[in-house]
Formats: sequence, C-alpha cells, structure tokens
Amino acid sequence: MKQEKFASPIIPLAVSAAALALLAAGCSSGSAEAPAAEGETRTVEHIYGESEVPADPERVVAVSVTSTPVLLSLDVPVVAAGTTSPSALTDDKGFFSQWAETADEQGVEPLPGPEPDLEAVAAAKPDVIVGNGFGADAVDESAYEKLSEIAPTVVYGESDTPWLELTEEMAGAFGAEDRAEEIAQEYTDLTEEAAGELEGAGEIAAMTGTPEKFYVFTPESAQGRFFADLGLVQHEFSEDDAVPTEGRADTVEVSLEKASAFGEASLLFVNTGGEKVGDYADMAPNLEKTPAFEEDRAFTLGPAAFRLDYYSVPVVADRLVEVLG
Repeated sequence: MKQEKFASPIIPLAVSAAALALLAAGCSSGSAEAPAAEGETRTVEHIYGESEVPADPERVVAVSVTSTPVLLSLDVPVVAAGTTSPSALTDDKGFFSQWAETADEQGVEPLPGPEPDLEAVAAAKPDVIVGNGFGADAVDESAYEKLSEIAPTVVYGESDTPWLELTEEMAGAFGAEDRAEEIAQEYTDLTEEAAGELEGAGEIAAMTGTPEKFYVFTPESAQGRFFADLGLVQHEFSEDDAVPTEGRADTVEVSLEKASAFGEASLLFVNTGGEKVGDYADMAPNLEKTPAFEEDRAFTLGPAAFRLDYYSVPVVADRLVEVLG
C-alpha cells in the first residue's frame, strides 16, 4: 500500500487503508474559520514570552527544520524553512525524508541551517517566524531577539514536549485549532488500528547505537509515549544496567558490554545512518547472544523513528506492525 501524502524510505505494509486514508486526507483539510481582517493580530505566548503575530499570515518561515512538519500538518503557509546536514534522515536539501515531498509540493524554499541565517531569513520576507526550543536547530534567546527584529517570532517546544501537544500549541498561534483536533483524532484512529495488530508482541527495547554505547528510549520519550499508545510493553532496566543520559529524560545509556540487560525484549534499532541489524552485532558482538538475535527478533525501524511527527508516525506504525504484528 502506498501513502500519497507521507514521503518516506519505508513503504507502509500493514496498517489498514481506512486509517491511512484518514491520515492522508487530513493533510489537505483547512480550518473552516473565516479569514481575519487585514491588520488584525493575536497575542501568542511561547517559551520566550509573548509576541503579536498577524492573525492571517501569508508568509511563515520555519527557522528550525523540526518546526516545519508541525506547520505543514496544520496547513500553515510555510514559504521557507531551515535545513540540517543531508544524511540518511533527509533528502539532499536537508529536509527530513518523511515530509520532504510535502514541502516540495508546497514550494517551501530551503534555508541554511541548523542555526538560523539572519540574511536568508530576511530575504524570505516573513510575516511570522517560527523556531524550535531545543536540539541542534534550537533558537536560543539571543537568536530570538535578532529574529524578532525581522518579523514577529515565536519559539515552541522543550525536549519532553509530545509532538501532539506541540501541534496544539502551534495551532493556537495560527488559528488552526480545528485542524489540530483533526490531527489528534487521526492519531487516535491510527494507534487503535495498529494496536490491534500488535497484541501479544511482547517486550521491546528501542534505541540508537554508537561505537561506545546504546541510547535506549524511555517511556518519557516521544517514541516511548508512542509505543505506549500502541499497547507495547517497554523493557525496564535495573539501575546497574542503565544510566540516565545527563540532562535528558528521554534516553538511558546501556554499555555495549551489557547486552544481557535487554533480557527477552525484541530489539528495535533507529538506524539514523542506514545501518543494518548485522552492523549492530558487529559493533557489539554480545548482542548475538541475546534472545532477540537468536530468535530473529531484532529489527531496524528506519530513520523516520528518530524524530516523531505527523508524517513519521504512520511510517513507524507500519514498520512496527510489519516486524512485530
């Protein structure tokens, strides 16, 4: 089954046509509210205070690449967006693969990134600028002040803000509350559909890997919340086996030597560099002794699982159903 709206390197296989059709249809739906009068504004609260933004903007610039999918899903008129370094996660411009096609269809121009390029932003002639509050593409307070001299700027998101909550917050800035409610319902329908296919999947542990350690997603992470909504049981680690990542609640660290800490869980690798399952065993040979590897229950989820958003969620759900359903 091919999704028309969700660009991804993974072809969806298992979630029903009804649920995915609802998701795809949502991409083109707009708010039924009447357009605002010219010159009308609304006061928007965000992590750096308040900003007066046009009530009906025509040129929105997303200076953080991770803000772009939220705005696109809300049918906000994004004319330009920041990028990140091209990799297995992105297209050749630096847009994340799961929504790059949608951005191209809407004519979104790529801007240098991940840090905002003030000259490029100004050249895009925005009437509103939107940024992200954490991560490599974060807009700090100094950058926020400089961007605000170009156009009204709003910055959203902390590291533990669920993507649906972020969608709701941004919807309030652009009068897109009706669309946000649609997205929330689409998500509910999708997760209920996929959860039915994933009953009895057993414990899982999802992670990224480096030559030094594994970073395992916690129940507090965006991925962990998604797994919970799908009814998946996430493996619990003892304090001796996993160390919290400093300054973060979304991952814990497991050394390569402690593969036994994964117990009976199926292992799910978010392969941000396009790695294969065997590559992780080469990196950490002890993995081959785990029940997951011995019983062929170790899988890659694809790079789309690294940063969940409206466009990546159905892709990851399909992959989970494919390998665990």
